[in-house]
Amino acid sequence: MRFQRQYPAIFFIILLPGILLFTGCQKGGDNTENRLPKAKFTVTPVRVEPNTTVYFDADSVSDFEDPYNQLEVRWDFDNDLIFDTEFSTTKTITHQYASKGVYFPKLEVRDTKGMTDTLKKLVVVVSDTLNLPPYNLSYLTPPDYQIWMEPTIIFKWTCADPEEDALHFDILIGTDIGSMHVVRSNITTFNLLDGEVQYETTLTDYFALNRDYYWQIAARDDSGNYVLGHIRKFTTRPE
Repeated sequence: MRFQRQYPAIFFIILLPGILLFTGCQKGGDNTENRLPKAKFTVTPVRVEPNTTVYFDADSVSDFEDPYNQLEVRWDFDNDLIFDTEFSTTKTITHQYASKGVYFPKLEVRDTKGMTDTLKKLVVVVSDTLNLPPYNLSYLTPPDYQIWMEPTIIFKWTCADPEEDALHFDILIGTDIGSMHVVRSNITTFNLLDGEVQYETTLTDYFALNRDYYWQIAARDDSGNYVLGHIRKFTTRPE
């Protein structure tokens, strides 16, 4: 009896302090035996003012079968689904962002058989790098891995800012980590409990029953600093 070896697609999500990493992969062409390359790159610096040069280095991309110098990469600096460069064996590049904002530059690496892997990182463009980002972003409810959640859910968290800037929050939701996206932005609602500011938002008629969901809070201050909190999970009750 003959067995065919198969290699499944792999998805990696890495969360570093203040920096969110996204990765995905796909098969290209008709090749089913060649293993996927691995996308990896660094960004320096990750928090800049407009029109500052940002350095992207993908020298650490790798592949099981192909040598490093035959791997090709291309870049989408704005993550707008349109790549800004063509595939090239040159692994380093620079870019400048003209406007304040939050960007998720994406790298795609391709091997000689057409197999590809992608990776996204976070770059924050602020009006003043001397203004420090928010800190102590801490979740209150729902608890991590909470089960039997009703479909109407109140999310609560705390956060602080070194300069006491006004804070705005986004909440990201997904049925898996790779599908997480902003479902509500610019949240400023809060209550005072024993003198502590507790931010909150309620989502109604958004969650299906008997499903797993992942969620995350992002904090933004007036200078454009953007900080991502940890990813948490909960499960809604059965029907």
